[in-house]
Amino acid sequence: MSEHPRRTTEPVRTGGDVEEALARACDVLRAAQRVLLTSHRRPDGDGTGSMAGLASLLRAIGKTAVIYSVDPIARRYKWLPLVNTVVHTIGFDERFDCTIVVDCADISLLGDTLPPPEVRGVLITLDHHASGHPFGDIAVWDPAAAAVGVLVVRIAEREGWQVTPEAAIPLYVSLISDTGGFRHANTNAEALRVGSTLVQSGVVPSSIAASLEERPSPGKLRLLGSVLSTLELHCAGRVGVLSVTTEMVDGARASWEDIEGMVNWGRNVEGVQVGVLLTTAKGGGVRVSMRSRSEKVDVGRVCMTLGGGGHPGAGGCHLNDTLAATKEKVVRALETAFNRQSRPVIDPTPESTGE
Repeated sequence: MSEHPRRTTEPVRTGGDVEEALARACDVLRAAQRVLLTSHRRPDGDGTGSMAGLASLLRAIGKTAVIYSVDPIARRYKWLPLVNTVVHTIGFDERFDCTIVVDCADISLLGDTLPPPEVRGVLITLDHHASGHPFGDIAVWDPAAAAVGVLVVRIAEREGWQVTPEAAIPLYVSLISDTGGFRHANTNAEALRVGSTLVQSGVVPSSIAASLEERPSPGKLRLLGSVLSTLELHCAGRVGVLSVTTEMVDGARASWEDIEGMVNWGRNVEGVQVGVLLTTAKGGGVRVSMRSRSEKVDVGRVCMTLGGGGHPGAGGCHLNDTLAATKEKVVRALETAFNRQSRPVIDPTPESTGE
């Protein structure tokens, strides 16, 4: 194993320091031989895709890259390159030059899964959550990046790495997962340029879409029927709330993985601007997922007021409360957001202030 690069004491946090942090992360990667890659618990498309894509790029230049996830990778992403190499435990005798945590807005989202310093080496984080709390020895944090896959492509371009089809496919999944297939408000010029670059590298968008749009199991369809029957409209019809309970999942003979994407059904109702899915968590409390189709309502910021976070178009949190109490708190927080949106803007000129 190579000697650990010098560790910094404070992560680089501000948007103006993104290039500096990226350069420092590249310095560490250039010197490293053994790299550990991980993400938040139950990694989604961005987390899984950026881990697999970066692992492929690192392996292609002769480095050892290990993908680590305590939780199983979701069924809809198991076909991605290198996902079959994911490990679920890390031995205390393992040693890595650096560990890269992708798509994790807060260290608490890792639970107790992060290996100790002597195992992980230099800790680098790649994240883009506007509501994030950057952590690590080097924190590459840029809310302007549409997905962490974009940050990985920036690293590849800076280092002159060739993006092979094996790397391009999971990075494209990262990109379309967090932009909603280029439909969300975070779809910017860089996201479209990166998408074009990945297509030039061998991605076939129609093939990716077909792989992600798997045919639902009978259990998932039964569960969807139950979930849709819980639909409630709030905030003058601008919020659609759906609920999922353990009893519903068991009664449909479905799995917890089957609820992925169901929050979008609440958002897709005519007149609704924000869709909400409330899920009773196995360990207690309620998980909250929000999706917004309005640029005027930042659901990531709404979820921050509830102890979570996210993006303007997608957010989430966990409340240790009953389903009914959680629903009331969520609706009240969204009402506040809508009221703030509708307040008239007062021009702070001397004429309006009386000066």
